[in-house]
Parts: sequence; C-alpha cells; structure tokens
Amino acid sequence: METAISSINPRIDRTTAITSRKVFASLDHALEMVWCQTTDSLPKTLWRECFPDPEIGLFWFRALERAKLSDQFTFLFGLLRLNGIPVGIVPAFVFDLPLAIVMPNAVARTVMPIARGPLRWLAFQRTFFIGGVAIEEGHVGLVRGRSLRPFVHFIHREACKKAKSLRATMLVWKEFPAADRGALDELTRSGRVFSTVSYPGTVMPLMPGGYQAFLATLRSDRRWRINNKLRRGAAKIGTTSSVVRRPNPAEIAEVFALFWQTYKRGATKFERLTPEFFSNIAACDESTFVIQRDTGTGKMVAFMLLLNLGERVVNQFIGIDYEAGTGGYLYFRLFAEAYDWACSTRATVMQSGQTGYMGKLDLGHTLVPLWNFCEHRNMLMNRVYRAVGKRIRWETLDPQLCEYLRAHPEANKQ
Repeated sequence: METAISSINPRIDRTTAITSRKVFASLDHALEMVWCQTTDSLPKTLWRECFPDPEIGLFWFRALERAKLSDQFTFLFGLLRLNGIPVGIVPAFVFDLPLAIVMPNAVARTVMPIARGPLRWLAFQRTFFIGGVAIEEGHVGLVRGRSLRPFVHFIHREACKKAKSLRATMLVWKEFPAADRGALDELTRSGRVFSTVSYPGTVMPLMPGGYQAFLATLRSDRRWRINNKLRRGAAKIGTTSSVVRRPNPAEIAEVFALFWQTYKRGATKFERLTPEFFSNIAACDESTFVIQRDTGTGKMVAFMLLLNLGERVVNQFIGIDYEAGTGGYLYFRLFAEAYDWACSTRATVMQSGQTGYMGKLDLGHTLVPLWNFCEHRNMLMNRVYRAVGKRIRWETLDPQLCEYLRAHPEANKQ
C-alpha cells in the first residue's frame, strides 16, 4: 500500500500545481503593478493597512530613503492593484550583492582570489530584492483579507521585468519566514525558481519580571554562566543605563560612532548605514534607545536601538565601545537592560535579527528559519546558482552557527 501511495503522490502534486496555476492565471487580466520610487508616492492609509503592527512599515522605509544610501541601493515600491483597486505594496531594492556573503567557503576560496581588476564582476551580482534592507524578515504588504498565494506568480513576473530594465540579472525574495513558504513554494514548481536557506533570525519570549525571570526558566548551569558574566562585567566597569526617546544630535553622533565601530568588526556586511539614517529613525515613534554610559567619564559605551511594534519588540542595532568595554561584558549587560524595558511594553516576543549568533544564543535566543527564493535571468547561470544554493546551510553561512550547531544539533531547524 505504501508503494502504491508513493507512486501516486507525484501525480497528485503535478495535478494540484497545474490547477493552482490555472486559478492564479485567471487573476492576471485583473492585476496591475506600478513601480514607485518613493514612499510618498503611495497613500499613508494604504501603508497602514498593508503594514499594520507588528510589521515594519512606512517609518522604516522612509528613514532608509532619507538616509543618503543611493550609492548602495535603488529603492522601489510596487503598487499592486486588483481591478484598479490597490491591494498591496511590494517593497523592493536593487543592490550589487557581494557574493562572498552567500558563497559556501569552498566556492569562495576558489572565486574570490581571482575576482579582481577586469574580473571584479565575479565578486558581485546586481540583484533585485523583494523585501527590505536591514529588516529581520521579508514581507509583502497586503490589505486585510488578502493572502500572498494568489498574487505570487504575478508579482514575480512583474519583478522579473523590472529587474531586467534595471540590468539586475538575479531576482531574490529576501529572507521570507515559514508563514510565506507555502505561497513561495508555488514559484519553485516552475522549474526556474529555487530556494536556499538564509541566515536565520533569533527570537526569545518576553516574560513578566524581566530578564531575571527569564533566566529562572533556564538550566541552573546556564543561568549561572550568564549571571556570572553580568556580575564580573559590573565589577570591571561601572555603567549607568537610560532609556532615550528621540536622542539629540550630540547623542546621535555618539550612537553612530559606536555603531560604526561595531560595523567594522562584523564579518558579514550588507548595508552601510549613515548618520542621516540614525537621525531619521530616531525621530520615529516606534524607536527607543537603551544607552549605557561609563559612570566615571559619562562617555557613551553601548547602545541598542529597539523598535516597539506592538506585539513584538525588535532589537535592531547595537553599538559597543570595545576598547572601553574590555572585560565588561557590555553586550550582556546592555541586553539585560533592553529586555527589562521590552517587558514593560505589551510585546510578547523580542527579535534580535541575524549574525552575532553566539552572544544571542548564550543569552537565550532560539533560531528562526528564513529562506531566499531566487531566479537568475540566464538559464545556465541559474543552474549553477541552483547547484550552489543546494550546498548552502546554516553551517556554511556563519562559523559561529557552525560551532553552535555542532554542540547543539537539536537547534537545527533548517
């Protein structure tokens, strides 16, 4: 019986896929996509409806477009209409992606040494991304009552056309969560689109009582290690903490200096943010800064930018003075303060994004799988990228993840 069912299932899958494509194709004549270059080209009411809390919405995209990032990104916002009525916003951007970010180490060791001079193009791929810059997961905004699945093929085709006009040879749905996998898997049935795992996100629950209440839920040995770091750090460097809304220009300058110091230390670099970005995001109602200062000098030694999105708080960026903070475990102490503040909101979870995994996992985060869905315009290159994509795993993307998963294989949710 099992053999018979197994032999029938592929036929059922193909029949379902064909039926789905017919249903989706019937919508095409009623759909229209208009690409806009600014957030102001779309009504604020539509932004609010398509990106309600807890989604990152207009405030974030507006801060990015005002941040003087045109040397890195071209921002686009697709207005999706059904029978002439707006039903969605598709955030997108074009970026010359450094391929070292996504290449498995074995491939990078072969390609990167020769990607110089006339062959520099081998190190970059002009890419059209559906999703956002510097946000923890991709999202297509749709009005209430609409789901992604009926629109996904149309959006993909329109994005392919726009990508071609912008000389982008690769199209990527960037870092979409499990909730959208069912819709995006429809694209892979075409045979050209393929999926790859992305850098996972990180998340932890918010508990009444703050970070100490959360630690009480952990094993005693793990709780002891974290508390030991907090105690040793406090003994090494005295700090005062404050929660700041709308920091002044002098504080923004200090924030950016710490962000830049942390950015330069990072092994994985995607966006290169500016002081203008921090000035704009600091003016948003959703933004809160947790700041630590040296009690002796008053100098800012650490900050964390938190976004309060109602049901969730996002730990968006940090900055640390690594020279002043040697031995002070500033990151652990900063996070404990930020967690306590987040517990004072109505949020139930705290998300801390990607990279810097070891510290986040030590603090109690768990990994959240994310996926990229890709298509290269050139059929041969698409096959190459598909083959490379099959080899991408969390372990190949980040050495800290590799080390952690070897010690904790039960955390592997790819």
